[in-house]
Amino acid sequence: MSIHSYLKMGFLYFFSLLVIAPAYAQNVTFSSIPAHLQLYARNSQDSAVVRIAGKVNEAGFDTVSLKIYRNTQIWKEQSQAIAYSGNAADFEFLPKIVAGLYEYRFEISVDQNLVAIRDSIACGDVYLINGQSNSHPNATSYSYRNEFCRSFGQHTNYEDYDPADTTWGLSTPEGWCDSCDYAVGVWGLRLQQMILEDYGIPTCVINGGSGGSSISYNLPNENDHMDLTTTYGRLLYRATKAKVADKVKALFWHQGESDSWNDDTDLYFDRFSQLYAAWNEDYAPLDIVYVFQLHPGSCGGDAQDRLRDIQRRFPESFSKVEMMSTVGLDGHDGCHYNDDGYLQMAEWVYGLVKRDFYDDTDTLYVAPPDVLDVYFTDANQNQVAVQFDQPVVWPADTLGAAMEEYFYLDGNSSNIDTGYTDNNDASIVYLDLLSNSNAAKLTYLPNHSYNGKPLQVYQGPWIRNERGIGALSFYEVTVRGFVSAIENVTPTEFFLEQNYPNPFNPETVISYQLPALSKVEGSVFSQVNLRVYNVLGQKIRTLVNEKQPAGKYSIKFDGRDLPGGIYFYRLKAGNRVLVRKALLLK
Repeated sequence: MSIHSYLKMGFLYFFSLLVIAPAYAQNVTFSSIPAHLQLYARNSQDSAVVRIAGKVNEAGFDTVSLKIYRNTQIWKEQSQAIAYSGNAADFEFLPKIVAGLYEYRFEISVDQNLVAIRDSIACGDVYLINGQSNSHPNATSYSYRNEFCRSFGQHTNYEDYDPADTTWGLSTPEGWCDSCDYAVGVWGLRLQQMILEDYGIPTCVINGGSGGSSISYNLPNENDHMDLTTTYGRLLYRATKAKVADKVKALFWHQGESDSWNDDTDLYFDRFSQLYAAWNEDYAPLDIVYVFQLHPGSCGGDAQDRLRDIQRRFPESFSKVEMMSTVGLDGHDGCHYNDDGYLQMAEWVYGLVKRDFYDDTDTLYVAPPDVLDVYFTDANQNQVAVQFDQPVVWPADTLGAAMEEYFYLDGNSSNIDTGYTDNNDASIVYLDLLSNSNAAKLTYLPNHSYNGKPLQVYQGPWIRNERGIGALSFYEVTVRGFVSAIENVTPTEFFLEQNYPNPFNPETVISYQLPALSKVEGSVFSQVNLRVYNVLGQKIRTLVNEKQPAGKYSIKFDGRDLPGGIYFYRLKAGNRVLVRKALLLK
């Protein structure tokens, strides 16, 4: 039967939380037993161990047995002889359940006497969401619910958490509310829905967002990470009580508007560093943190552009961070989105999730475009080239605004005449200038207002990739002088050159430079890797894998044994990463 057939049936019977035969209830106590609707996180073998343990407290019984039903059909049976020590006997079962569209029912008996039932147990994946209001939006029209999409405890916003609230339930699209049971928000539930429909994997999402919260409010109490008066402690408590804290695949972070004033922005990187360290301690082994870069808007202060750039550069410092943009999403009103926007938000980040966790092969351009380099194209310095890490689309004017108005050279756009993409390589955007320039910095999306025009509906235009995902905004990226004029300068920046020749057949040269490191970092990068990937994201060649000091390097890439097509080469030195594209013609 197909996945969608199962979902349409909506079957599986919800039995009572605990059914006890009165004559025998007092004879057995449990130290470990599943909860109604509990989801167990699957391991690399697509299964999970369910521990059922306890004590038989009265002599005279011979056998304790376990019967497991899967989707109402008997699936497994286990039993063990009771070995008394005095008048009591311990017992333990460790059955495995398999991930998929299955709900499991456990019946425990002594001899033939039923003593407990646990029902509607599932096995799947676990994700956490945190941040401010856009991390937990409330639905207005989206009303999806499914027995395989689950959450744990209450979303309390700013309210203290009741430690007695430790129940499982079906995820709801509610979000902007206090003390809401199993509320994961619109895009959190849509993410669960897509994973379920595409892969048949149940999920648990726990959302701990707090509307309008600053990053400092989201930090843990250093003396007690599980302090229930803190938003950090409330989320950690729920994950711990759900027994999934050490099995979280990814955490989604959507926050920053409340820190986009200069004083707070100055501290944002350090505060995120504290938060990132705490997550990796409390949710180890956490695989990935997905960070949404903020959308320009009326919510926040005058340092939005700086804060967005701090977020953009997180992957350089935090190895587990993956970025997702928000510009180009539907229905943004300056602060929030309508349901369509939040559903689209889920679809964008889902491209990363299914690439990272579900072996999806449709991985080309699922990440947002990011700037790689900015430089003048000739000695007269009247044209600037912006190199992105993938092809982008230069948009038509929108709502009376032109795309070139969103680029600022040294703080203004008055010298930019027009812009367009390279006809042969759409990953390069050219900005033609009205006059020669000595500008040193380029910014894309300088804040929430452009040339004095606040975009009240915040609908662009935007630079996007071929999938429609908006490019990450950047702030005051260095504009390099004409390339030939700086070829012999001692490296001061981490940089990856475009391979030459490009296109190539069968050989090309890849050059890169490693800057001198600080005394704190040492004189040699811990490890330098230069690898080549195909368009499916599969590694096909390792060109460099060694420790290297600062300097300029070149290496030959021979593609004579490879099919023609697009390849990506990725340079990683410490936590710094750069990517470029090469074209092999055959």
